[in-house]
Amino acid sequence: MTASQNLFQRVGRRAYAAALAVNLRRGVIAAAAAGLLAVIAARLLGLLPDRALFCVLGGLAAAPLVFALAAARRPGPIAVARLIDERTASKDLFLTATLSREPAADFQPLVTERAEQRAGEISAASVVPFRWQLGMRDALVAILIVGASAAWLPQFDPFKKQLARARVAEREQHLLETKKATAARQAELVQQSADKREEVQQALARLEKTFKEAKPAARETTLKELATEQKELGDLWRKANNNGLRTALDEAAQSFGQADAKKLDEWRKELKQGSVDGLKKELRDIREQTRRLAGMPDSAERRAMQEQLAKRLNDAAQAMKQLANSPQLNEALRRALEQMDLSKLGDLSKDGAQAAMDSLDLSQQELDQLAQSLKDGQQLEQALKNLQMARALADRGQLDGAESKDLTGMDAYELLFSEKMGGLGESPGLSPESGMGPGRGSGAKRPEDDAAKTAFKPEKSNGQLSGGKLLLEWKTSEVGESGARSEQYRDAVRQVQQGVAEAIQQEQVPPGYHDTIKRYFDSLPK
Repeated sequence: MTASQNLFQRVGRRAYAAALAVNLRRGVIAAAAAGLLAVIAARLLGLLPDRALFCVLGGLAAAPLVFALAAARRPGPIAVARLIDERTASKDLFLTATLSREPAADFQPLVTERAEQRAGEISAASVVPFRWQLGMRDALVAILIVGASAAWLPQFDPFKKQLARARVAEREQHLLETKKATAARQAELVQQSADKREEVQQALARLEKTFKEAKPAARETTLKELATEQKELGDLWRKANNNGLRTALDEAAQSFGQADAKKLDEWRKELKQGSVDGLKKELRDIREQTRRLAGMPDSAERRAMQEQLAKRLNDAAQAMKQLANSPQLNEALRRALEQMDLSKLGDLSKDGAQAAMDSLDLSQQELDQLAQSLKDGQQLEQALKNLQMARALADRGQLDGAESKDLTGMDAYELLFSEKMGGLGESPGLSPESGMGPGRGSGAKRPEDDAAKTAFKPEKSNGQLSGGKLLLEWKTSEVGESGARSEQYRDAVRQVQQGVAEAIQQEQVPPGYHDTIKRYFDSLPK
C-alpha cells in the first residue's frame, strides 16, 4: 500500500468518525429539547402521564444515535483529497493525483510522485483533529437539564388530566384485585368441592361397612359403632345443611326489584329438588350477552345494551341472594356487577368484560357447589334415618349384616330396615313406647288419672292490666266499683296512650294509622 493510499484511508476513517460525533451532538441537543417539552407537558400541564413520559424520554435517549448513524456518510476518495488539500495547503495536489488516475495523462507520473512524497509528511490527525470537549459539554448539559427537570419539576394539573388518570389507575387496580380474588376462589372451590365430596362418600361407605359387619350377638359393640357413626354423620350433615337456604326455600318466592316472581318460584322449586339448572341457564345467557358486548365498538347501541345487561345481572343477583342465601355466590355476583360497571370505561372495556365473564363462570361453579351440598345433605339425612332404624333393630338384636351383604346405597338399606321395623309392628324411626322410650314418639295420648294428688296450687295475679297481646277476655254483667276502679282505668288508658304516642314519634307505626289511632283515643270516655 502506497503512502497516499494509507493517508487516504486514515483521513477517511477520522472524517467519518468526526461526522458521527457532530451528528450525535446535534441529535442529543434536539432530543433534549424535545424531552424538556415533554417534561413541561407532563409536569406543568399534566397532559402526559408519568408512564408515557418515561417512554418518551427512553425513546428520545436512543434517537440521537440512530440519527447519527443514519445521517453520517463515509467520504469518497475525491472528498478526502479535497479535505487533505484544504487542511494542508497542498494546492489541489492530492485532488489532481486522484483525478489523474482515471484517464491516462502525460503528467501523471510527476503528480503521483509528488503526492507520494507529500503524503509521507502529512499526519491524519492534523487533517482531521478530534475536538470533542465542546461537543461533550453541550450534550451533558442538555441531558442534565432534562434529568433535573424530570426529577425536581413540581406536578401541576390545570386541566384535571392527572386526576382523571389517577381515577382510571385506581379502577385498574381494583379490577386487578377482583380478578385475583376470582381466580383464587376458583382454585379454592375446585379443591374444596373435591374434599367435601370425598369426605361424605367415605362416611357413607363406613356406615355401610358397619351395617354389613353388624351381628345380633354383638349388640353392645354394634350400638357403640353406630353411635360413633351417628356423631360423625351428624357433624357432616350440619356442615352440609344450610339453614338459611332451607328457610328461603320454604318461604314463598317474592319479587325483589324487577325480578320475575314466576321465575323466582320456578328456581325455588328446582332448588328444593337439588337442581340449579334454571339459575345456571340465566347466568349462561348473561355471560353470552357479555361476550357479544365485549366485541362491539363503542356506540350508543353498545351503551344501551350495557345498561340492560347490568340491570338483568342485578336482578339475577337479587334473586339468587333471596333464594340461595350463599355468601360466596353473592360475593361472586357482586364482583361481576362491579366488573361490568368498569367495562363501561373505554380503557377498561375489554378487561372489565372478560373479568365479568370469569366471575360469572365462578358463580356457576358456586351454584354447582350449592347443588352438591343439597344432595349431600339429602344423602346424609337419609343415612341418619337409616342409622336410627338400625340402632332400634340392633337394640332388639334384629340387625344382621348377613341380610345386607348384597345391598348398595342408602335406598336399599331404607327399604330393608323399614320392612324389618314393620315386621316388629313398629313405625320406622318411632319408639314403641309412644314417646317414653328411645327415638321419636308416635304422639299417642298418655294415660292420665284425674284422682291423683299433685302439688299444683291455683293462684290469681292482681297485677295491673298493661299494653300487650290480649290473651284472655272475661265479660260479666255485674256493676264495677266506682272511685278507685275509675282511677285505675284512667291510669291504664293514659299509659297505653303515652306508649302509642311514643311509638308514633319513633316512626314505629305506619303513617296511615296515625289519624285512626288519635280518633280512637279521643273517642274514649274521660
